[in-house]
Amino acid sequence: MPHISVKLYPGKSEEMKENLAKAVRKALAEESGVWSPDDISVSMEEIAPDKFEAETKAGFRKEELLIDSKYINFK
Repeated sequence: MPHISVKLYPGKSEEMKENLAKAVRKALAEESGVWSPDDISVSMEEIAPDKFEAETKAGFRKEELLIDSKYINFK
């Protein structure tokens, strides 16, 4: 039921992305106590560094950002 969308710079190996997706899915399942890993889907979208902030921010509303970073914030 939940879907996790990860946006990252290009250049990561398929193996790294697959391992990251599995780890994120496992963490959500364990922390929720409600969903199993099989309930959770994960996608990865590669975005060029010069477009990363604008394209990522365009994908959600300011109030949906729960944790900001040095790359994505609304300060």
